Amino acid sequence: MTHSKKRFNDAQKILTAIVLLLLLVFVVPFIVWYFIPTRPISIVVVDKTTGSDFREHRSFFWLMHHWKYTKPDSQNYYNHQEDYYGFFPQDSSYSDPSQLRLSNADLLYITDTYGVYTHPLGFENYEKILSDKYLPMQLKYGGLTSAELDSIEAFKKYGGMSIAEFNTLQDPQSRDTIIQQRISSIFGVRYAGALGKYYDDLNAAPRWMKIRYEESGRKTWNYSGRGIIITIERQIGDTKPGLIVLESSDLQLSPVILRNSDYDLLSKTDDKVPYFNFFEYVDVDPSARVIAQFEMQCTPSGNEKILSAGLPFVFPAVVISDSTAHNLYFAGDFTDNKVEMLLTRYWNAEFLLGKLFSFYIVSDQTRFFWKFYLPLMKEILGQSYNRTLVEKQSDHNK
Repeated sequence: MTHSKKRFNDAQKILTAIVLLLLLVFVVPFIVWYFIPTRPISIVVVDKTTGSDFREHRSFFWLMHHWKYTKPDSQNYYNHQEDYYGFFPQDSSYSDPSQLRLSNADLLYITDTYGVYTHPLGFENYEKILSDKYLPMQLKYGGLTSAELDSIEAFKKYGGMSIAEFNTLQDPQSRDTIIQQRISSIFGVRYAGALGKYYDDLNAAPRWMKIRYEESGRKTWNYSGRGIIITIERQIGDTKPGLIVLESSDLQLSPVILRNSDYDLLSKTDDKVPYFNFFEYVDVDPSARVIAQFEMQCTPSGNEKILSAGLPFVFPAVVISDSTAHNLYFAGDFTDNKVEMLLTRYWNAEFLLGKLFSFYIVSDQTRFFWKFYLPLMKEILGQSYNRTLVEKQSDHNK
């Protein structure tokens, strides 16, 4: 009897420990999150390429909610479906340039300006109806206008903090030289004429890429499996416009990685984090500083393709325009990440999941989000918020 009772007591202790552990891991963090004070700050997000899942800016709103940044006037949390400037997929409406008001903003984040395109013939299943070589596209809304740039330049002049990322330098604003020059002047970078993207399956590449490849005199497109496609849109040195296809045999384990510097904004990021999305090649102004870089990790066959195209193996990923670090450019689609909105209310989720994704590599942006983008944005938002507190204190003392 005594032995059985001891076994029963031991089992009770183990069960109690398991329950307490589960409470500690899955319940307590949700409770703690609700007691953390909010942080009012005025943030303006620009997204002109919004889809039904709001993926082009959703992960940034995840971070704002998780760290409890709220709207100063109402103290409400920012809503990823409403609180931005750009295209609204629910009713196909879009913001007018006069609505971009930055006079009271603390932070501006331009997540995507590619825009929304329509098909003039109006077919829903246009890819089945039209021939492979005739996929007409008309720009409905997108790019940065002169009036919008007036607001952004004024914002920069009085010391506002701005972030822009892929593809702010490209279509459709790249068709206007003056507009492109103004954007470049703000962020200290210029589009170098080439961009790339990682694909889990190269056969899933857009149809126009396959057509361009075949029209260049090469064989029929028969690529499949993981790889990277680099599009050279204008002549770079002796290299003419075209496509470079890096197959799995051309790549090492990590197709593209980020190498960070010792700059303070990157103090909590990991080095050599795999990156699996769009990236672009940019030229950097002498006054600007590159604080993180992409690095192509290729096999000898891939190295030969990169060298023959005249492209660098290491190129800018994160650039600050000057010593103030008020204007940053991300040469990749950094904010396009899959995130679960429920976890925004999980206190210190970055610690638990950041540790989890330290042990393996997944072929999407998951690890990049937790190990690079999140800690980078935590520093940026923290600095921006602290700056607003200092300014408010200064105004109060006057």
